[in-house]
Parts: sequence; C-alpha cells; structure tokens
Amino acid sequence: MKIEHIGKNIQVTDFIRDYTEHKLERLKPYLKDIDVSEDSVLTKVTYTFEPHRHRNRVDIDIYFNTPGGGVIHAWEESNDLYSAIDFVIDEVERQLVRLKSRRLEERRRLAKLKAIEREASTEQPSIERPLIVEEPLPIEKPMSVDDARLLLEEMGAFFLPFRNAETGEINVIYRKKAGNYGLIAPGV
Repeated sequence: MKIEHIGKNIQVTDFIRDYTEHKLERLKPYLKDIDVSEDSVLTKVTYTFEPHRHRNRVDIDIYFNTPGGGVIHAWEESNDLYSAIDFVIDEVERQLVRLKSRRLEERRRLAKLKAIEREASTEQPSIERPLIVEEPLPIEKPMSVDDARLLLEEMGAFFLPFRNAETGEINVIYRKKAGNYGLIAPGV
C-alpha cells in the first residue's frame, strides 16, 4: 500500500506519519480479503488544521487501481489529531468490511450464473410443450355451492371448479382475502 501524507495548515511530522502508518497496518488483511494486492492501492491521508475553530480534520482516500477499481473516502474531525486519526481509521475499516461483503456476494452471484449456464449447456434440448394444456375437471359429479365451499375448506385450496347441481354448468368457487368466498358462474 502506497501512502501519501498531505498537510494543510499543519506540519506533518515523522511521529504523525508513523502513527498513521501503524494504524493503517490493521487494514491490510481486509485488502487481501477483497482480492486487492497491496501494490495496487494508493492511500492519501490529508491532515487539516482549522485555526479559527481549533479543530483537526483527517481525510483518508483509498484508491484501488484494479479492474473494477473504486475509491473509499472517510473523514473525521476532533480537537485532538490522534483521536481523529483513530476515528477515521475505524470508519475506513467499516467501509472495507462492507466492500468485502459486496464483492463476495457479487462473486457468489457470478458463480451461480456460471453454474446455471454450464447446466443449461449440458442439458439436452427440452421437448416443446404446448402453452395451454387441457385438463379434466377435478370433480365430475355435480354438487351444490355449499358442498363445494365445504370441499374447498377441507382441501385447503384457493379455488375449486365444480359442476353446479342446480344449473348443470361449471362454476368456480374461490377464497377471498377478506375470508369470505366468491363464486364465478356463467351468465351471472
């Protein structure tokens, strides 16, 4: 990981540089987990002192020079420069964990797609099936609407086509969201 230190209204001493680099060491395992080599990472640390507010601000930008690339940016302000460094490193670590999980999920998704493609290419061509398949009526004997409702409840189905005993025509009884039942009958 290449680290560049930039000071604005502040002199970046060797102690500040060493402290920051020591804290950045704990990010290296995340970079390996993300499949990014340390040579392809540029880290810019900008230290800013605002004299009118007596505040220190630390910005960290991590640039990934890899296919897919990406940038992570985090900043923190504090009266104490070293606590600002600690807080911004914590934020960068959180972002690296999120990036790692996103890249891992993407890798899993791509592997799943490749597996499906391989499966599809090895499968034999499927037989053409008709779009509409004619099926027999499940209940052949005529029944009343109340009997059809009881049978629907007993079966636990959402709808039931049946031959109405009174009219001799095919009707459909179905369960509604409100808990009551609907009846579809021709000519009604």
